[in-house]
Amino acid sequence: MRVDFKPVSCREPSDPQPDPLRIVGMAEPEAMVSAAVVRGDFLQVSRRFFVGASLMGTLGLAACTSRKVAQLPMGEWREPPTTALIVERQPVASPDSTDGEASNPSSKVPAPNRIASQPTNIAALPWAKPRFLWAKGAPMQADLNPMLPITCVTVHHDGLDELIWSSRTADVAARIELYRRGHLGRGWADIGYHLVIDRGGVLWQGRSIRWQGAHVRYHNEGNIGVLVMGNFDEQKPTAAQLATLKKVLVELRTTYDIKRGRVFTHKEWPDAQTACPGENLQPRVASIRKQILA
Repeated sequence: MRVDFKPVSCREPSDPQPDPLRIVGMAEPEAMVSAAVVRGDFLQVSRRFFVGASLMGTLGLAACTSRKVAQLPMGEWREPPTTALIVERQPVASPDSTDGEASNPSSKVPAPNRIASQPTNIAALPWAKPRFLWAKGAPMQADLNPMLPITCVTVHHDGLDELIWSSRTADVAARIELYRRGHLGRGWADIGYHLVIDRGGVLWQGRSIRWQGAHVRYHNEGNIGVLVMGNFDEQKPTAAQLATLKKVLVELRTTYDIKRGRVFTHKEWPDAQTACPGENLQPRVASIRKQILA
């Protein structure tokens, strides 16, 4: 007999103290990632950047512990893709054109780069695989807090006893859905992480960047959560994962203007009581930070 899983509904709490680096006038995350796309920061961005119309915490995640999480019943919901990202670039004027107009009199230079979309489910980085490919349930939007201007990023591992070695799409999708279901069971409104890097180095969207995450207790406001899939007390990160992690951290810092010294691992937060992201990933994150800040 099937037993339906019923998550606890409760608004995710805000941090008790605001981040001292947050200042009035900082840009909203959605505006910053859109501006980065328009600038051409992502050379191979899919036109499906704003895929999906999801309607759619603050405690240390179960996935950052060593406790085993049982398989949970899967939902039936599947979010279909909807509006795609459309970025129109200004055409390059021919040498004989004047006043910025193309030599062809019938053509007109369009307005500066324009984004036509419905930004209801924006990923923290636009090249991440969209959540509708793995999620079997919509976020509980009423329980989410809007993401405040971003000041930092935190790297995690999943820390589960049930290790994952596969990079098959179906296995990865099931694993990310398992995180989401476990987080719902703790009273959170959705998966707590914003981005997930699988064993093959593929980047997946977790929670939308428009919503505050649930991945570091007391430090979720303005904090992007990046999960590297695996238990790195028991496993080692793959070369593909490390390459993608480096790319992700570089692009997050550029996109959201994250300052030096504001890329953390979970255990590095002063009041964190966790070994996350594991003894085999912690030194690799430290090495990557030195490389990207050199």
